[in-house]
Amino acid sequence: MDKLQHANQLLQWREQHQLSAEQLHQASGQFPLQPATGLWLAQANLILLFGTVVLLGAALIFFLAHNWPFMHYFTKFALAAGALALSGVIAIRSIPASLVQRAALLAAAILTGALLALIGQTYQTGADIWQLFAGWAALIMPLVLLSKSRACYLLWFVVLELALGRYLSTQSEFFWLLASPPMILTLALANLVMMLFAEFALPRLGVQANQTLVRLAALILIAPLTYGAGIGTWDNSYQLNLLVYLPLTAVLTLWYWRQRRDVLILALLAFSAITVATSMLASLLENADDFFAMNLLALFVIGSSVAAVIWLKKLQQTAVGTTA
Repeated sequence: MDKLQHANQLLQWREQHQLSAEQLHQASGQFPLQPATGLWLAQANLILLFGTVVLLGAALIFFLAHNWPFMHYFTKFALAAGALALSGVIAIRSIPASLVQRAALLAAAILTGALLALIGQTYQTGADIWQLFAGWAALIMPLVLLSKSRACYLLWFVVLELALGRYLSTQSEFFWLLASPPMILTLALANLVMMLFAEFALPRLGVQANQTLVRLAALILIAPLTYGAGIGTWDNSYQLNLLVYLPLTAVLTLWYWRQRRDVLILALLAFSAITVATSMLASLLENADDFFAMNLLALFVIGSSVAAVIWLKKLQQTAVGTTA
């Protein structure tokens, strides 16, 4: 167990009154309770570097958009392609797997999307916006795999999600309000593939500390699953969504309870279950007295939420204790 986990354990014991203030002070001599100055500086450098890359990419895009009527299209292409080429040169000349190389590859990935948008806007190809995002995701995939960077994978996941969402929105003008059961199920299953990729493939591809990406993938998976299952308690045409929801969320809950002990993902699953269960209860009380039904639903939501919080708190304490 590293020093950070030791520090968390000490603070947990102090919170539970298992350590006195004097004992905590003595233990802090061996296990510092605050990050060292070097760790703060390293994290600050990381945030500033990748923040600068994102802001520079956005600056180029907004510069082109603001000066669009006043620039020849050759000038626009020269600026976008030159910035992309410069990012590629920096990535090639940098130390492999260094922060500079990863930042340059992120810049190249962002600028690839800007160049595609510039081509589409200039020549009016007639392609739908989902095709732009799909092409963007396909073109930057080698850069993402090479970077082994969480920031690049985060961008890739977002672009893939936008491509899928925009494609499904072509089937319905108001996607979330009027989406058909197969559309919601398709989105959920596609997000399941993304989550499995983040959970099992990213560590094999050399991406360190990938839990943030797993949690993001879990969020975008659970959202459409819950939406479709909630409607499925009222509308028979969505019953397949409900039938998929029940075993899938049960498997995910068992996995992240027994194998990973990820409290955040378990919290998402727990409150998703409360949402669907509340929808089921509301459908059963559809013909009941309104006052009785509303109060019963309120009591159920409050009671189940409190039970979920207590369970999650115990899991968190157990997880901290087992790492000691």
